[in-house]
Amino acid sequence: MGIVDFTVACSSDDSQEFCTYDNPILDSNNHMGYSLMFVVSKVSELSNAKSFTNIEDLIERVISHETIHVVILELEGKDSSDKLDDLEISITFGAGRTHIIRMNYLGYANDNTGLVTATL
Repeated sequence: MGIVDFTVACSSDDSQEFCTYDNPILDSNNHMGYSLMFVVSKVSELSNAKSFTNIEDLIERVISHETIHVVILELEGKDSSDKLDDLEISITFGAGRTHIIRMNYLGYANDNTGLVTATL
């Protein structure tokens, strides 16, 4: 169970680039694995613009984050797995300003677990 390969796809709508998991693969031991999909935007592809610049800095976080989705999917179902990205964390910066950050904003994660925590 987890991420077992990588795939690149292109969106057919006007959404921005994103990462997700898909393409379930059943191995010989009946364990389900999924592809980590990098979905580039249609606009980027049509204009030959680069997508996922600097992804190298976040790749471990992305793999970890999507693997957490896969584990929740297998244990609790798709609805629970999808709700992971809806969770919000309140983070206080500098002079006491509070920001609300969604769990899938991996640039704010302070380690490679793929989760944003309240301690930065």
